[in-house]
Amino acid sequence: MRQRKQGSLGFVHTATISGVEALPVTVEVSVGQGLPGISIVGLPDIAVQEARHRVKLALRAAGFEVPTMHIVVNLAPSSVKKVGSGFDLPIAIGLLLATGQISRDSVDRRLCVGELSLDGSVRSVRGLLAYKRLAHDKGLGLLSAPEEVVDRGDCGPQHVCLDNLMDLRFSKFTEPTVHERKRANTIIDYAEIAGNDLPKRALQIAATGAHALMMVGPPGSGKSMLAARLSTILPDLSEDERTESAMIHSVAGLPYDDILHGHRPFRSPHHAASRAGLLGGGSPPMPGEVSLAHNGVLFLDEMPEFGGGTLQLLRQPIEQGRVSLARVGGTTVFPARFMLVAAVNPCPCGYLGDPQHDCHCTQAQISRYQGRIGGPLMDRFDLVVDVWRSDPSQVLETGRGSSSKQLREAVLSAREFKSWRNSRMQAGSGVEVQAIHQTIQMPEVGSEAAEGCLLGAGAELLEACSLGPKQRGLMEEVARRHQLSGRGIMRTLAVARTIADLDQQEAVSADHILEAVTYRAREVD
Repeated sequence: MRQRKQGSLGFVHTATISGVEALPVTVEVSVGQGLPGISIVGLPDIAVQEARHRVKLALRAAGFEVPTMHIVVNLAPSSVKKVGSGFDLPIAIGLLLATGQISRDSVDRRLCVGELSLDGSVRSVRGLLAYKRLAHDKGLGLLSAPEEVVDRGDCGPQHVCLDNLMDLRFSKFTEPTVHERKRANTIIDYAEIAGNDLPKRALQIAATGAHALMMVGPPGSGKSMLAARLSTILPDLSEDERTESAMIHSVAGLPYDDILHGHRPFRSPHHAASRAGLLGGGSPPMPGEVSLAHNGVLFLDEMPEFGGGTLQLLRQPIEQGRVSLARVGGTTVFPARFMLVAAVNPCPCGYLGDPQHDCHCTQAQISRYQGRIGGPLMDRFDLVVDVWRSDPSQVLETGRGSSSKQLREAVLSAREFKSWRNSRMQAGSGVEVQAIHQTIQMPEVGSEAAEGCLLGAGAELLEACSLGPKQRGLMEEVARRHQLSGRGIMRTLAVARTIADLDQQEAVSADHILEAVTYRAREVD
């Protein structure tokens, strides 16, 4: 055996995943005298601790020498928790550098990440996009397991792959495999759904203004089919949105080809999903369904069947666009800006108000069932619409109704009009926002929090609505009649503003307000 130099060191760049970001970590390997073995320090989790065994066996299988000396692996900075099996490859490379078995030139200025198999082959790990971004920001190349990418430009010229540790002897690297970017083969269209013109109109409004929507109706009325096709009328993701959403799916270990193509995510968790599954959690913390739906749609089918406590936790991401998970080791933040769509039955049996079926639920059962959602969460739905079964004559006309293409064109046109209107308003429209505040009075049931919602965040909305005296009086009358909270007033006006955008109108009219109210002030049976 060659004599090892006391205190030989090896340094390798790598990273750890925290939330949806990769944080830089330096692997320092020291080989010296002492009790033979490998010690890993620097807040490693169990997966990182297990790297000792995988690294030792993988190096031997690849034909390298593992010295019978005291080996210390330090993961710096020591204040950051290190998670995952992606530290296997950098630890192995650091040990080879410290023992002089490979040249530093082969791995210099590279961020290394990968899991090792016992035969020396390198396996991919979750969060590749996060590692790519960090490497790019730090001016480093990326060394990983063999990867498939949809575009060579997604990884950059400095991304190389390593099939097996033995290839390090000859600096034998490969490039990521490029495959064609494709959308999902399944094609769905609103033309396949007969009738239901009112729910389609509500979905079109929701898609235009990213409003929360609830559909109420008996089983078999088509609520799930309507929701599943919502993504077909939404605009494609922007470049920044693609990066954000794809990063989350990459960290979660899920495919993201459709997202990179511009397709907005659509998540439909089962009502038995746990809090951690819906909001995120675990050890290490992983994004939940609300984060996987970031920049897309979160559909909650049979919403009252979800746990009441779990549903109320949705209020934070709905309002703030993120989920904050506080743990002993720190707080992890996941983005969660999504469009909420829910489908509910009017009662436990589902047939309350259905002229074709009798409802056998008692009033107590109905009240208890409808109360599972809770008033605070219910108040955050901008649109509530009834969905009934289509008449048999309409079913036979399936394929001739409003298509996704027609609805989408109107959505895109309305969003373009909104952008033009916002740019014009920013240039100065001369609207006195304070005068509008003084005209629209809070209903008597309004709280201080609701008043803050009206007089604070709603200033720009009130200016955008350009309400005249008639519209202001109508809005005040509606607010008092239906006992709308401050949030209810602003959300009703937001829907009315969206309807006006669909009509290409700069000012919100009385008709726009009345249509918005029909969705907001739905009477409970």
